[in-house]
Amino acid sequence: MRRFSSLVLICLWGCSSGGPAPLPLYPVTGNLKVDGKPLEATAVSLMPVDATSKAKPAVGTTDKEGNFKIATNGDRGAAAGPYKVVLGGATVEDSSTSLEKLTPAQQAAEVSKRQGDLVKNKGMPLSKKYKFPSEWADPKTSPKTFEVTTGTNVLNIDI
Repeated sequence: MRRFSSLVLICLWGCSSGGPAPLPLYPVTGNLKVDGKPLEATAVSLMPVDATSKAKPAVGTTDKEGNFKIATNGDRGAAAGPYKVVLGGATVEDSSTSLEKLTPAQQAAEVSKRQGDLVKNKGMPLSKKYKFPSEWADPKTSPKTFEVTTGTNVLNIDI
């Protein structure tokens, strides 16, 4: 019996994930308007305020009505905690990019690409001619913070 117990423990130990469990995610939806008009094709990113936080950046992209849903690594929602709200995309040069015409898989890939660009550029989108005030493109200068809490969260932005 002792040999059997040891074998079970070894199997359980070897089958564990080994890493910390991911933080739970909570739904975040919202709407983005500039001068009272919805802004399409804009990445709305939540960048953790605390650099030591285990929370990861989360992002969503606005549709033609300015509505967005935030996701973290492709999973809907964001971890609880404080974030800086950062906007990207929606440039004067290329505001015609619409996610509505893409399949769900293509939408996820495009959102991941935009999120990757923001992370790679430390929160700075690649373009400089925005359809919104430029301070919103940098987590250091963004005027908006948002606290994700347990339950459903709504982030409406009217610039």
